[in-house]
Amino acid sequence: MRKRVGVIAIFLLSYLFLKVVSNRYFILNLSPSMEKGIYLLKEIDELKKGDVVLLNIPLKIKETLYSRGYLPKNIKTLLKEVVAIEGDKIEVVNNKLYVNNEFKGEIAKADPKGRELTSFVEDKILKRDEIFLLGRGENSYDSRYFGVVEKGELLKKTILLKEF
Repeated sequence: MRKRVGVIAIFLLSYLFLKVVSNRYFILNLSPSMEKGIYLLKEIDELKKGDVVLLNIPLKIKETLYSRGYLPKNIKTLLKEVVAIEGDKIEVVNNKLYVNNEFKGEIAKADPKGRELTSFVEDKILKRDEIFLLGRGENSYDSRYFGVVEKGELLKKTILLKEF
C-alpha cells in the first residue's frame, strides 16, 4: 500500500512539474489500455498505422465512460493507437474485429462487470480523413465501441518518452 501511494505521488508530482514547465508533455492513462508514462505531444503532420494519438472523448460514449467508472470525470481525453486509415476495410464477423482481413480483437457484448456494451462500429472501407483507433489493453474502450473517428477530432500525436 505504501509503495502504491509513493507511485501515485510520483505521477502527480511529475504531472504538475511538466504542466508548469511545458505544455508539450502529458502524463496519461493510468488505465491498462495504453502504456503508462510520459508522452511528448506533437502536432499532427501525417498519420500512419501504429501512431498513438490523443483525442477528446467522443460525445456518444462520454456518459458511459463516466457513469460506469471507466474513467474519472476530470479525464477529458483518450490515448489510442491508429490501426486503420483511408482505404482500409473494417469488418465485424461474430463479434470479432478485422482490419483488412486481419484479426484485431473481440468486440465484447458486456464489460468485466457484466454490463451490456454497445458497439457503434460497422463494416466499411475508411474514407479520406477517417481513422480507426484501438487501445493496447484487453478491455480498452476504443473504436470497437465508438466507431470510426474523423482526423479533425484528434488533438495531438504522441511519443512515449518514459514508461512507468
